[in-house]
Amino acid sequence: MTRTPALAAPRRISTALRALRATAIAAVLALCCAGEAAAVAVSPNALYIDHRTRTGTLTLYNPGNLPEEITLSFAFGYPRSDAEGTITVPLDSVAPAGEPSVLPWVRAFPKRLRLEPGQRQVVRILVSPPAGLAAGEYWGRIRIHSTGGQPPIEQTLDGNVRTSVSVAMEIVAPVNYRNGDVATGVRVAEKSARTTPEGVELVLDLERQGNAAFVGRVQAQLLAPDGRVVAEAADGLAVYRGLRKVVRIPLAEPRRLAGHRVVFTLDTERPDLPPESVLPAAQVSDSVLLP
Repeated sequence: MTRTPALAAPRRISTALRALRATAIAAVLALCCAGEAAAVAVSPNALYIDHRTRTGTLTLYNPGNLPEEITLSFAFGYPRSDAEGTITVPLDSVAPAGEPSVLPWVRAFPKRLRLEPGQRQVVRILVSPPAGLAAGEYWGRIRIHSTGGQPPIEQTLDGNVRTSVSVAMEIVAPVNYRNGDVATGVRVAEKSARTTPEGVELVLDLERQGNAAFVGRVQAQLLAPDGRVVAEAADGLAVYRGLRKVVRIPLAEPRRLAGHRVVFTLDTERPDLPPESVLPAAQVSDSVLLP
C-alpha cells in the first residue's frame, strides 16, 4: 500500500509570474504538511478476491478530528524496478495489452462517501468476470482519495497576494482477483553482493513462477567466515513478473568483509496480510560470497 499527497490548485493570481510562484509555494507546503494531515486508515492493506465469492470488503476509518470526503477508483499497476533496483508502482487507467487486468470487471460500493471523525465504513468490492475466463490472477489497484482532513493552508505572497492550498491524501492498495487454480513461486535468475559505505547490498534478479504474483518476504544475514551472524535485514517482497530486489544490510562501522557470505531466504510469510490471502510457495534459500 502506498500513500501519495495531492493538492488543490491555488486561487487565481493577477499575473503569470505570481501564479507560477504561488504554485511552487503550494507544492512545497503540500510536501511539508502532508505527513501532518490525518489520513484515512484502510484495512486490510491488500485485497485478494476468490472466484468462489467474487466479493471482498475494505474497512475505512477516519482517525482525525475533521470529516473526510472519500472517492474510490481503480487503476492498473504492479511493482516494477529499474537497473538500480528502485521499485515503483506506475498506475494506468487502462491496462496495457496482454496484461491480466481486473479493471473491466471490478466495482466499489459505495464509490463516494463522507467519513465523520471516528467513523468506520465498510466498502464492498465486487468482481464480475466474463464467462470462460482463464485460470490465473488478475491485477488492479484501488485508489482511495480523501480530502478535508486538514484545514486549507494559506500563504501570503509579496505582502498582498494570498493563496489557499487544500491538502489531500491518496492511498493505493492491491486488489487482485484469483480465478480457478492459482499457484506461485519465485526463481533467482541472478544474484550478487557488494560492499557500500553503509554496509552490504544484496542484489537479486527475480522471476515469478506460476500464474499468480509471489507475495512474501526476503531475509538476509551477513555471516563471518567462522559462521557468526554479523548483521541481518528483512523486507517485504512482491514479484508480479520480474523484479530486481536490493536488500541493504547496514553495518554500524566499516570493516573488512572479504570472505564473508550473505545467506538469504525467500518465503511467503507475511504477517501483515490475512492468512487466507497468502498463496503458499516453496521456500528458496541461497548464498553469495563477498569478494
